[in-house]
Amino acid sequence: MVTVPVRPDPQPVGDPPDAQAWGREPAVDGPLLEHRFPGEAARLAAVRRDLGTWAAATGLDEETVEDLLLACYEAMVNAAEHAYTDGERPVDLTAMCTAGGCVLVTVRDEGRWRPIPADPGHRGRGLAMITNLSDHAEIDRGAGGTTVSLWWRLR
Repeated sequence: MVTVPVRPDPQPVGDPPDAQAWGREPAVDGPLLEHRFPGEAARLAAVRRDLGTWAAATGLDEETVEDLLLACYEAMVNAAEHAYTDGERPVDLTAMCTAGGCVLVTVRDEGRWRPIPADPGHRGRGLAMITNLSDHAEIDRGAGGTTVSLWWRLR
């Protein structure tokens, strides 16, 4: 079983952060993508397509775009499947190029974090995928929801 540490405060899950590289300041002329969609798995394919088109236009290489799509899709699926127990609620995706030379994608929900089961069976590897496919990842969970922030360096 793969265990990924998740901290209650927004702290890095991967490598120690480089404050400038992992910043959230948008690039002055960088493209921006914003989506708000119902937290249901059936809506994710269209968002993924839009994200793929956007990511390809940033200058990321093809392999990195594939990594980005897989990691972000996993974050969206987690929000859609696990954040809400009382019906549909929104999931927000924002993607931008940062002033530090990275692509930053955030996936945010307004649901509640559920503890990871001791035996997740064939599931439970999504957080490991998310952190391993990105250059840097932060997971911030709180009473108002969960935000997954993922960075890839523009090369």
